Amino acid sequence: MLLRRITEHMKAQNWTAIGLDFLIVVVGVIIGIQVANWNDARADERAYQDAMGRLKEENTETLRSAGEVRATIGGMLSDVQPAIEILENCSTTKDAEAIVNRALITIRSGRAMGAATMAIDQLVEEERLLNRQSDEQRVALRQYHSDLHSNNDTAALVLDKLSVDDSHPMIGFTGIVDPDETFNKVDVRRARMVRPLAEACKDQTFLKLFYRWERGHVFQLHLIDQLEEIVRENSRLMNPDGNKTPERVEK
Repeated sequence: MLLRRITEHMKAQNWTAIGLDFLIVVVGVIIGIQVANWNDARADERAYQDAMGRLKEENTETLRSAGEVRATIGGMLSDVQPAIEILENCSTTKDAEAIVNRALITIRSGRAMGAATMAIDQLVEEERLLNRQSDEQRVALRQYHSDLHSNNDTAALVLDKLSVDDSHPMIGFTGIVDPDETFNKVDVRRARMVRPLAEACKDQTFLKLFYRWERGHVFQLHLIDQLEEIVRENSRLMNPDGNKTPERVEK
């Protein structure tokens, strides 16, 4: 309709009307572009707010899980450290062998704490979310991302090196037990010593299995403490309104 009207005005050489029609077209295009940009900006802001909300939820869950994993590792250490003392002293008390066998079962598994990183990954990788951040927020979020992944990678690396070599000549296995009585429903045979305790305690390679497991899990507790500190230091990043983030504390 507008095109027909412009054509009619041109035939009539009504240049004023033609100019007005052209202005209407230009203004309409500009308004359309502005509305599209506004809608895109609203969608990006909503996505950014959602990601920040998920980051807050992930951090809350990380802190909760950290407490659970710390307690689990503490319980495992309480099984292993008495066995180390028995082996160091070649103790032959009534329950000594049972304590060492229980510790053998424990050191066949390991625990580590890994923080959830889905939200922080999205915030530092998606361009439209980066555009919603101030320069200070962008730097802080990238540092937070780096700290979380570094802690996770270290915990996973340490855990990978904690596996106990079941081929050690002092280690054998029981008959099959109920899978529901195992922690993972896979290790259905429990580890046990196949030589007398008086002989096992003189084998330093056997004792070192316990030392190595203990050292690795004490380090995992350190990493959990470090992870909690990282999360708490960066708690202000959950504020999506652009308020200044706190300065990082040098470790």
